[in-house]
Amino acid sequence: MSKRSSEAEEANPRKMHKAHSVVTKEEWLKARMEILAEEKKLSRAALALAAKRQAMPWVEVTTEYEFIDGECKKCKLASLFKKTDELVVYHLMYQDDWENGCSSCSAWLDSLNGAYPHIAQRTNLVCIAKANYAKVSKFLKDKGWDIPCYSSAGTSFNKDFGVEFSEEERKSGAKVYNFGASTWTYAEQAPGMSVFHKDENGKIFHTYSAYGPGLVPFNCMFGVIDCIVPGRAEKGRRNMWWIKHKEEYE
Repeated sequence: MSKRSSEAEEANPRKMHKAHSVVTKEEWLKARMEILAEEKKLSRAALALAAKRQAMPWVEVTTEYEFIDGECKKCKLASLFKKTDELVVYHLMYQDDWENGCSSCSAWLDSLNGAYPHIAQRTNLVCIAKANYAKVSKFLKDKGWDIPCYSSAGTSFNKDFGVEFSEEERKSGAKVYNFGASTWTYAEQAPGMSVFHKDENGKIFHTYSAYGPGLVPFNCMFGVIDCIVPGRAEKGRRNMWWIKHKEEYE
């Protein structure tokens, strides 16, 4: 049995429910109402935090980044602003020496792609990877995503926005990822999301970025999985141990 199969078997809710308490409907409702009060408190706190996020100061982006688009043409960051003056970039972990993009990043993009028609009414949403565009284009086609994808090959974009690290940085043990909160040893590229705003004069500003655990709110998968009995079942395992590319599931 493979490690993944073994982990999945251990997390089987059919094996877990025997040790779980079973109560009357009235007792269940009492417990549920206690959690509901906490959920409401958390929702209010999340809205207050969102307001602080939206009120953060901005940093002007002065570098003229050039990406490669779906027609293998060069395009500047400003051209990624289509319908609105807002731009959200998902940083896909994908480099030239990889056969495919990161499976975890792909799970995020699968989730975002499902909501893309709705998100697109309020903001531009794109995916940017460091791999050459031939690879990015094929990967996009294989995944069936509607989210526009671009290659940042040959630019400092990934490095400048905290998702690219040299071998020396990865081996140093220094906390270089997530605003200095953690080390990064896995690969040259790292996952993240960056947000930009363009003003009436055409100037572009960096308004927000999130990395690592900060990306969880942008994936509906966790809201669903956190409701089931075994939850994420990550204790003693690597985070998101069950995730594969969607086409690899049985």
